[in-house]
Amino acid sequence: MNIKSRISLFRSVAVFSILLSAVGLWAAPRHEFQAGKLVDISSDDRVEKGTTHSYAVYQVQIGEIIYFGKGEKLSKHAGDSGHGMIVGDPVQAAIDGSDLIVQRPDGKEMKTKIIKRQRAGTK
Repeated sequence: MNIKSRISLFRSVAVFSILLSAVGLWAAPRHEFQAGKLVDISSDDRVEKGTTHSYAVYQVQIGEIIYFGKGEKLSKHAGDSGHGMIVGDPVQAAIDGSDLIVQRPDGKEMKTKIIKRQRAGTK
């Protein structure tokens, strides 16, 4: 093997290794989901620049902590703000910094902002 073919082989192996690493990172799970329970779904009204907006609020218990996550803005003609989830049912949820991510029944992830944390059994 001459020097040019060795360099070409080395480049090919390096590019393949980098691509394989990138695919591994892309395919890795984004969040570590835990078993939780959907405690409640409610709404929160906020006044912004003179206009009242309603947001969905999801309460999910993971272990001994209940997380309150502010979800999407609800329209006047909002359909199912629970996206098929039923209060009291088990859910898969993950905490990512200040975000509560809940896996919906259709498998999609729903990202909410944590607005409150509360120990179960307290008010």
